[in-house]
Amino acid sequence: MEVVNGMEQIGEKFEKQVSLPLSSFLTDFSSRYISPEDIEILPFDNESKIIHNNEKQEDFSSSNIEFSKEYMEEILSFDLSSEGVVDVEAVRKEAVDQAVQEVTEKLQKQFEVEKKCMEEEHAKAIEAVKQGFIETLGANVQHQLTKGFTDLRQEISQEIAQILSIFIGEKITEDALQEFATKVLDQALAVEKPLVLEGNEALFEQLKKQRDFDAAQFEFRPTKSTEIRLHRGEVVIATQLTPLLMALKELIQ
Repeated sequence: MEVVNGMEQIGEKFEKQVSLPLSSFLTDFSSRYISPEDIEILPFDNESKIIHNNEKQEDFSSSNIEFSKEYMEEILSFDLSSEGVVDVEAVRKEAVDQAVQEVTEKLQKQFEVEKKCMEEEHAKAIEAVKQGFIETLGANVQHQLTKGFTDLRQEISQEIAQILSIFIGEKITEDALQEFATKVLDQALAVEKPLVLEGNEALFEQLKKQRDFDAAQFEFRPTKSTEIRLHRGEVVIATQLTPLLMALKELIQ
C-alpha cells in the first residue's frame, strides 16, 4: 500500500511539472503558450505494462485461433468429458447405502448376540423346569410306591389273616362241635327217645361228621340261628360259636 501511495505522489508531482510551460524549463527560448492538446502525458512504467498486456489480450481474443480439446485438457489438467462430471446425487446415494449397510450389519451382529443369550437363558429355564418336574415326579412316585407297598402289605396281611381265620374258624368250629357232640351224646344215652336239635343246618351237617356222634339219636329242626342247641327240660346245651367267631373277626381287623 505504501508503494502505491508513493507512486501516486510521484505521478502527481510529475503531472504538475509537465503542466508548466516548457519555456520555464528552457532558458534559451522565450516563453510561449502550449495548449493541453499538444501535451502528451507519458504513463508510469507499471501502467504501461498493464496497458500493453491488455492490448495483447484483446488481440488474442479477437483472433480466430482455436485450440483443440486435448490441448486444453493438457493445459488445464481437467477432464471436460461427461465421465469427469461429479454426480452429487449418486455420491449421496452411495454414502446413504453404505451407512445403511453398516448399520444393518451392526444390528445383525447385535441381534445374533442377543438371540444367543436368549437361547441360553431359555435352555437354562427349560432345564430347570425339567429338573423340577423330574424331582416332583420322583417324589410322587416314591410316595405312591411307599403308600402302595404299605397298602399292599396291609392287604396281604388282611388276606393272610382271612386265610388263617378260615383255618382258625374251622378249628374253633371243629373243637366246638366236638365238645358239643360229646355233651349231647351223654344226654342222649340217658333217655330212650330221640332228642331234638335245632339251629344252623350247615353246622348240623358238620356235626354229623364228628366222632362219637350218632345222628339217628337226634331229631334236627333247622332255624336261622348261627348256633346249634339241644333242649332237654330246663337244660340247654349250645355250641356258642358266635362269640368265638366275633372275637376272631375283631382280631383280624
